[in-house]
Amino acid sequence: MIYDLIVAGAGASGMTAAICATDADIYKQFQHKADQTRKRSVLIIEKNKKIGKKLYATGNGRCNLSNSSFRLECYNSKNEFFPYKVIGAKDYQIVNQFAEQLGVAVSDEHGYYYPMSRQASTIVWAFNDRLKKNQIQVHTGEIVIGLEEQSDHTYCIQTDQGHYYARNIVLACGGAAAPALGGTDAGCSLLDQLGIPYYPFQPALCKLQVKEKMSGLAGVRSKALVTVMDASSEIHAQEFGEVQFTGQSLSGIVIFNLSHTAGEMLQDGESVSLCLDLVPDINEADLYMHFRKFRTNNPERSLQACLNGFVHEKLATYILEQCRWKQERISELNDVELQKLADQIKKLTFHVTATAGAEDAQVSRGGADTRFIDPETMKLTVQEHVYVIGELLDTDGICGGYNLMWAVITGMKAGFSIYDSN
Repeated sequence: MIYDLIVAGAGASGMTAAICATDADIYKQFQHKADQTRKRSVLIIEKNKKIGKKLYATGNGRCNLSNSSFRLECYNSKNEFFPYKVIGAKDYQIVNQFAEQLGVAVSDEHGYYYPMSRQASTIVWAFNDRLKKNQIQVHTGEIVIGLEEQSDHTYCIQTDQGHYYARNIVLACGGAAAPALGGTDAGCSLLDQLGIPYYPFQPALCKLQVKEKMSGLAGVRSKALVTVMDASSEIHAQEFGEVQFTGQSLSGIVIFNLSHTAGEMLQDGESVSLCLDLVPDINEADLYMHFRKFRTNNPERSLQACLNGFVHEKLATYILEQCRWKQERISELNDVELQKLADQIKKLTFHVTATAGAEDAQVSRGGADTRFIDPETMKLTVQEHVYVIGELLDTDGICGGYNLMWAVITGMKAGFSIYDSN
């Protein structure tokens, strides 16, 4: 048998592609063309024993579907503008409409969209039911290991359990992040067999390990403006948000979003520092004047008390330890020392030594070189009838539903292209 389509991977992108390649109702809703009902034979091959395994963990189990906020910093790629040829500012509406077409009620939480149930299982069940409705075959617990074009321009797909043949192939194997949930770099081997360049997978959306000893800060959370800098203090990225201190690592959404830049810099052999402004609403001059006034009005109070209104008490202790002062009272500090105290709060610096491993990363950076991908169809420009989608592409998004949006939009583009094909 020759399938019309074989999809490698039953994650969000792969299942979306399979559904959009076979579903007349979804085609009509989103393509706004005359009915071109097609009967296509489709097979999904998935290495995990269950479909959508990684989806269950998305958004801490709540499954953040999409996000209405859209800016240039939402996606990273070596081919900088490629993501924005694929996905646009209003595409969150398309993702939400697609979910609703599958029977999922969507709710808005300040621009973050979730299933109304706040359960990722709702999305997985909806995908599963539509696959069954569209008579899409699914083989689980089977690994795609080889891919070869035949003389008749069909493709032979080799798995650990046999051989299959198809007119169209969608590679939706995902990235190497979260191997416990099925993360793998197997897709890179398939790209290699097709002669498609790729960037090796590296962790992204992950913690950053630092060389400073900060066990006393474990469990502390603090809002900060975080700046990624190199050894010459050049700024590479900056974002405001909540930082979580976890022993030898910095975590939290703001750190996750900056981990792509930090990871690339480390990979290039650069020194990486994170500079935390713990009070970004107050400039350093005003902070210094506050400390002077505090010293005048409260000379008997401790240094810890002076910082108490600005930062968490454990952070105050850490900052004072970095200053290495023996003084205990604010009256014992001179103006130069007060300036240093203000500087520490505005520029608390940590030196990054590594990113967390793939097992602790939410997504991977790296994947197929997008210069070889048509952004309208997700088709390889140098290989007929082969599509690459989702995390296997060299594009990764920040936290907040952007990676799931990417998976669905790329899956829809590939699926509709196949639906349109003869």
